[in-house]
Amino acid sequence: MLISEAKTLINEFVNVTYSDRNGSEVTEVVEIWDVAFVPLYGPCIICDAGELRLDRVIACEITASPYLKAA
Repeated sequence: MLISEAKTLINEFVNVTYSDRNGSEVTEVVEIWDVAFVPLYGPCIICDAGELRLDRVIACEITASPYLKAA
């Protein structure tokens, strides 16, 4: 994922799939707060799950907030 692509997702809830440090794929629904360069990691998505390195992001798609419930 490129930084320009990630910046379009700021303030959105997304369903993100990324590889963890063991190489296995993890899928989570997160809220993206910012995209920034983190020393020693490089460009990262700053979200409620922590910092996700952009080079480890496999897929990312906008989803509805997990906190909204249907009436």
